Amino acid sequence: MRQAILSLVIGCTLFAIVAQTVAFEVTSRQQIRRESLLNNDETLQRIESELNSYIHGLIVKMQTIYTETEMIYDMRRYHAGRNNLLNYYWDAWHFAEKKFDSSDQLLALYIYGNEDNLISSWRKQPNKYPHDLYGKDMYVNVAHLKSYLNSDDYAVMLSGYHNDEANQDVLRFCLKLHTYDDKRSQYGYLICDFNAQNFADIMSKYISSRDVYVWLQPKGDAPIAQVGNTTKEESKIFSELTKVIATASDEFPEFEDEYGSFYLNSRASEKYNLHIVMLTPQSLMLRTQSALARMLIIIALFILLVTILFGTKISGYIYKPVEELSNTIIQIKEGDTDLRVGRTTGWSEELKVMGEEFNEMLDRIQKMVEEEYEAKVLMERTQYKVLQAQINPHFLYNTLDTMSGIAASQDCTLVSGLCQSLSAIFRYSLDISDTQSTLQQEMAHVRNYLYVMDVRNGSSVKYTYHIDSDTLRDNIPRITLQPIVENALQHGLRKTRRKDKELIISAKHKDGRLIITIEDNGAGMDADAMNKQLEEANIGRIEMGKSIGIMNVNARVKSVYGRNYGIRYESDSETGTKAVISLPIVKAIEDPEENEGIIQ
Repeated sequence: MRQAILSLVIGCTLFAIVAQTVAFEVTSRQQIRRESLLNNDETLQRIESELNSYIHGLIVKMQTIYTETEMIYDMRRYHAGRNNLLNYYWDAWHFAEKKFDSSDQLLALYIYGNEDNLISSWRKQPNKYPHDLYGKDMYVNVAHLKSYLNSDDYAVMLSGYHNDEANQDVLRFCLKLHTYDDKRSQYGYLICDFNAQNFADIMSKYISSRDVYVWLQPKGDAPIAQVGNTTKEESKIFSELTKVIATASDEFPEFEDEYGSFYLNSRASEKYNLHIVMLTPQSLMLRTQSALARMLIIIALFILLVTILFGTKISGYIYKPVEELSNTIIQIKEGDTDLRVGRTTGWSEELKVMGEEFNEMLDRIQKMVEEEYEAKVLMERTQYKVLQAQINPHFLYNTLDTMSGIAASQDCTLVSGLCQSLSAIFRYSLDISDTQSTLQQEMAHVRNYLYVMDVRNGSSVKYTYHIDSDTLRDNIPRITLQPIVENALQHGLRKTRRKDKELIISAKHKDGRLIITIEDNGAGMDADAMNKQLEEANIGRIEMGKSIGIMNVNARVKSVYGRNYGIRYESDSETGTKAVISLPIVKAIEDPEENEGIIQ
């Protein structure tokens, strides 16, 4: 019986394979080719549209060099022999920093006079890019640049080369600087070298598979950006096609639709000197076409029907115990973990043994899961309470020292107000019945703390609050803000001598998160080193008492909400330090007593 069923399955499978092969050869090839080429042309059109928009944005930024009126004026006078340009050595650096964003990935910028005399240059990596493109120290594709400069073409030139020192593909823009009168006299040119990765990223957005290979190549030049993986055959085709484009003199060359086992689509940009070429494996397109999928579904349904008709009665007796075991396993998989396999009836003693062993394995697994869950819950509660407990005595000792000093030097009225604030602080800090609070309660705690600090140190700091009203009901781990505010006062504002000391606390919703920022205009700090420690969030180090304060807060946040949340620092010695706290938006239940203890 088993052999009969096996023969039936094999026969149906062979029938399906033969039917699929015949249908594919007869009806699908031409339709697949036509649809594939059409879809690829539409993809190239979308890539071209976005590339044109991106290139236009970069050109607009380059054209703002005309706003550097003093340098432009002197360049024109120098071209006329009436001035020198020695005073503009740093202008390239100023122009690059002012006009281009880091996302533009500008690698180098050069300003030349009309006689190829370098006026100013800027390089992101001075040791990997030449100070002067016309030097002899490294290859930078000067030949293509000179050919453009000697032409009457005033459109922006696009070319590229591979920088061996930086191991980067570079896309070069060259803008001729000229008058806008009838003579159109040229008096210099601006060269900007960009990382070609931005262009590769744009093309990647429209490529559904890494087997598709797309590249960008200016006419008469080498490729400047590539996306996808290449096979040996694909690499050979790529070499042939890039050579044809690189040696083209006038119009972009026309190509065939198929090269070997690949479909070829190409498109010349209507605005710029660029050619976009796509190689798509025919095997990839065959697998994705709707015509083949519909045919395969029809064949599969036919085979299923034949199998059901001939196999139902034959397999009833044999597969009944297997079906019972399978249904039980599915129910257990879907969540009914208390269910067990019943005693299997039928022809197979092996299935009976399998059911018993399966039940025994489920019992062991369930016991292990329960033990692991209990241990995990206990460990998380212990870690969290240890982390939170370290904050409370750290602050209490400082505030008690403050009360002692104030009581000895001030009258009773001041001490009374101070005691009220300290009472609110102690009540909030020592309440461990709930590890969560609201932003409104946290701000009340911070204001009480700042009041105590003002009494202790004098009101030398201006406090500014920008708290959106819709954030006040958001949940936040208890004692999150005060350690960071304390750090800003102790290590930021206290170490600066400026008189306009200011502490700014802001809270808002952004991108589905609660973002809280604490800024000061005091002395800066090493933000990179601090962020590295915050990213590690070493709970073991904190539990041993080797790190409290900010590290404690960050570890608690990550413990509660996950590694994607926490604290990040930005700092500058001129403007001060900003701490950014990222939390999920979790609304709290209304509590009429939460406004108690707020110092206005």
